[in-house]
Formats: sequence, C-alpha cells, structure tokens
Amino acid sequence: MSDEVDDPDRTWLSPAETKFRRAVRAQNRFVNFFAILGVPAVVGIWLSVANRENVGVWPFWIVLALLIALQVVLYFVATLYAETVPELHLEKTELGELQQLMAEDITASDDHIRWLEAANTLASYWSTFQGLITHLNPIDDKRFAEACRIAVGPMVDAAGTLFDFDYGEVWSVAVYRLDATGESLDAVWWQRPADHPSQGTPRSWRPGDGHVGSAFMQDRILFTTDMTSDEAAMLLKPSVANDRPYDADVYRSFVSAPILLDVEPGPLRFGVLVITSNVAGRFNDDNKSIVAHAAQVLAHLFYWRKLADDGREA
Repeated sequence: MSDEVDDPDRTWLSPAETKFRRAVRAQNRFVNFFAILGVPAVVGIWLSVANRENVGVWPFWIVLALLIALQVVLYFVATLYAETVPELHLEKTELGELQQLMAEDITASDDHIRWLEAANTLASYWSTFQGLITHLNPIDDKRFAEACRIAVGPMVDAAGTLFDFDYGEVWSVAVYRLDATGESLDAVWWQRPADHPSQGTPRSWRPGDGHVGSAFMQDRILFTTDMTSDEAAMLLKPSVANDRPYDADVYRSFVSAPILLDVEPGPLRFGVLVITSNVAGRFNDDNKSIVAHAAQVLAHLFYWRKLADDGREA
C-alpha cells in the first residue's frame, strides 16, 4: 500500500518532495513505536524486576513517573505534530511557486509598460508627421519612397517591442501603391533582412489576390497568426500565378492594413501597408492597431502626392 494519503491538492508534488514526506512519516512511525510499544515494554520490565523494597519508594515512583511522562510526550509528538514538518515544507514550496508567479507577473508588467511607451512614442511622432510632408516634398517616386521610410521607419525600429521580433527572425515590411490602371498594387518602399529569400522588388498584387489584395478590397485590416494553419488563411492564399515556393516558411504571421481615407462619397483607396514574419503568432488585436495607425499616417502622405500629381496634370 502507498505511504501517501490521497490528496488531489498535492498531486503536483515533485518526486523529491514525495520522498521527503515519506521519510518524515517513517520517522513518525518510529516515534509511534516507542510511544505504543517501547515505553510500555520498559515500564513492564521495570515493574517486574524492581519493587519499592529493592530500590526505595521514591526512586521507584520517580522512574515510573518519568517513563509514563515520556510515553505521554511521545504520543503527543506522534499525533499532534505528525504533519508539522511536511506542512512546513509544503508551505515553503507553495511560497516559492507564488514568488515565481509574482516574478512572471512583474516581467509581464514591465514588458507591457515598454510596449505602451513605444506605442505612445510612435503616436507622438506620427502626430507631427503630417506637418513634415510639405517639407519632404515627395513629388517624385524617389522622394516619395524616402517619405514612406521616414513615416514607417520608427515603427520598424521598435518592432522588437511592438511585435516581439527576435534577432535572426525573417520579417518584411512593404508599402504598396495602387497603380494608375487600378489593377495592380506595386511596392513603392520595403525593408527586410539581407537573408530574406525574396530579393529585389517585392511581387505586385492584384486587388483581391492574397492577403495584400484582400485587405485592399475589403477596406479593413487583416491579420493572420499562422498562414499554415488558420482557417482564414485558406481564403487569403495567393493565386497560383503569384505563389512562391518559400511562402509557407517565410510568411507565417501576416498583417495587411489598407491605406485609405474615409471621405464622402466613398473611401479614397491608395494602397496597403504589409508586415510579415516567419514566426507564428506575432500579430494580435493590440499591435494590429499600431499598423492601422501607420496606414492612416501613410494615407495623408498618399493624399498629398495625389493632390500634387493632380495639380501638375491640370
């Protein structure tokens, strides 16, 4: 039979802690033996070999009283304090677990504070960006691409905090612009690590095709935590003509935010801001709002360029 008492609250005990409890109970059984059998046996022997005439009245009764008192003490220790040491050990273990949980909560709180600080810093920067557009004067494609970098660059620099990007992670950021025909979304600025399998200018997308084209057509931000397993990913896969062999490995996490201005009589659609990672689960409801904000900042830049182009054509 097991030495352990069934206790569902203690199923988490480690083997070492279980062994410790068994050792303490073995010690308690040893004490019980002396309390139940050992001391009474000694008392019996004392009474059989000694009498008041041989050892004297007082020594006889003093020894007998001491033996009885010892039995009482041993019984008291064996019954009342049988679980004292194990319980104290359990309390120490529980306190250690509580301390670990508190340390994890503190770490999570610190990470959340850093995230909020980074988000607030970006918001402050973006609040002044609209005033920089005229100064940047993005009247040609080269200046326009540089303006996109200036707008989105601080978010990319803080990607480790905002999106949990790690060193060595394969990520990408790209700004797409709808071409004059309205049939193709072409990259006007992008950034990615040197070891990214996609080299050169990113592929173009037709509206409605893949993650990028779907976000553009639906006029809403789309994010997918894992393109290889999410049910929604099946609807956002690129067309066969636009698929690449490395897509499943490189584009696991995906967020696409339409670049548009919501005006009357309908939205002005300019393009899409896209961020990807080869690690699943990088985007969520919190950090997708950062990407949506960045897309709104870019929308004002695109609108400025539209007005400039319309003015030159006039």
